[in-house]
Amino acid sequence: MAALNYVGSRRGKLAYAGCVYAALILLTVVFLFPLYWIVSLSLKTRMQVFSKPPLFLWWPTFENYAAVSHSADFGQAFINSLVVSGGAVSLSLLVGVPAAYAFARFPFLGRNFLFFSLLAMRMLPPIAVLVPMYVLFSKLGLTTTRISVILAYTTFSLPLVVWIMRGFFEDLPRELEESAWVDGASRYQTFYYVVLPLIRPGLVAASILCLQLAWNDFLFSAVLTNNATRTLPVLMVVFSGGDSGVDWGSMTASGVLVILPVIIFSFLAQRHLVSGLSSGAVKG
Repeated sequence: MAALNYVGSRRGKLAYAGCVYAALILLTVVFLFPLYWIVSLSLKTRMQVFSKPPLFLWWPTFENYAAVSHSADFGQAFINSLVVSGGAVSLSLLVGVPAAYAFARFPFLGRNFLFFSLLAMRMLPPIAVLVPMYVLFSKLGLTTTRISVILAYTTFSLPLVVWIMRGFFEDLPRELEESAWVDGASRYQTFYYVVLPLIRPGLVAASILCLQLAWNDFLFSAVLTNNATRTLPVLMVVFSGGDSGVDWGSMTASGVLVILPVIIFSFLAQRHLVSGLSSGAVKG
């Protein structure tokens, strides 16, 4: 009887594990199929794109990537995206990290109210603040400039940085800072040489999340830029119209080129990203 129970239990576990892996494989296929379809369209000619039934086996071509990458507009838009995304991430970290440290270390009147008020800004839909921002930037003469887009992205990235980094500062033992003070270091030296190296995973996690927000955004860039300062998501709209209709090959090729830098950066920083998100969410 014991042997039969053992066999039955083992078969049950194997059947359960098989069902779990089958479900995971099915979900993976469902989530990755849109990405596969975009990549496949980018590697087809115009005739192959509109073939019926759709081609699942074909000889890939890179003419769409060559046409997009050799476009002067694409190069300028890529530079604009780098400048805008890098500026938004840098400004968000420059302001958000010291603010998060202040929220975590200094008790002051209305601290919790101010903190949750800052988070409430992140909860607003971007369209709700787009018109006020446009009017403000028009008064300041910043419309159609990269600075206006950087400030707009920072508005929504800053609460995210403060929220993530506050958890890291609260988890960091105060004794480390007190030891540095005893050794003669000032608060600024302690913050720069002791605290920041210890919260590096949190900085990487916050940077990646801010980068994804700034790199992929379309709404603010479409309204606050012109042809000279538009970013890659806005440039993709050029391929969606014309006398010959939607250029699906160029559009999907540009889409792959847009998401590729973020995927590579996230893959290289994956270890820090997982460590940062898990460490900042759990208090020991």
